[in-house]
Amino acid sequence: MKSPQKEKKDNIKTEDDTLYGLLSMYKIYNTYFRILINPDNDHIALQITDNPGKWPIIGEGQYKGYKLLKRSEVGLIKLSVKYLSPEHLISQLGPLLGAKLSDDDITILNYLDSEGYYSIEANSSFLQEFINLINKIIEFTPKKKYEIIEKSLSEDL
Repeated sequence: MKSPQKEKKDNIKTEDDTLYGLLSMYKIYNTYFRILINPDNDHIALQITDNPGKWPIIGEGQYKGYKLLKRSEVGLIKLSVKYLSPEHLISQLGPLLGAKLSDDDITILNYLDSEGYYSIEANSSFLQEFINLINKIIEFTPKKKYEIIEKSLSEDL
């Protein structure tokens, strides 16, 4: 992976050790969110993936009766976060991504390795908590993102 370079006064390229320079090495990592709701049985699913091209494949199976909530419906500016992969988030924030939900109320499906997505399913009464969770992750500062990457990579060694 190329390391970011910046030029000094003498036109000698050096490594860019600013926070944005360090984060630019992780540009390839993105996390995408979507919220599905099933009005028939009052269930919601928060799904996370690193490639939104997988959404149609995911929707074919057990999520046929679910309706996709658009970002304008949930009041979020975007449904993705740069520089962090789903694996980084899950390893550092935990299986609930930092949400304060009891284990009895939710179902976690981790198909990141096989099908490329991670899903947290719960009763539709937790919709606002899922929205707050996504908003909190999206608003991470560059410093917080780099800390998550650093911790995740150090645990992998």
